[in-house]
Amino acid sequence: MELFVTFAFWVLLVFGIYKWAESKGRNAVMWGFIAALISPMIAALILLFVPKTLEKQAEEAKKLQALMETQ
Repeated sequence: MELFVTFAFWVLLVFGIYKWAESKGRNAVMWGFIAALISPMIAALILLFVPKTLEKQAEEAKKLQALMETQ
């Protein structure tokens, strides 16, 4: 039972890293593999200092500008 809980917790951490990388515009699959193979905590620390991609920043700026125009 403890093994199942540990595995489920590990999977949730890896999925969290996947979604976080995706929100930053990074290659989410690669970050998921890094988290699964090395450690989710190490991947999270690295991802914490990695900035968003320029494409993601531009996408968010367009959304913000569109929101401001509708008001």
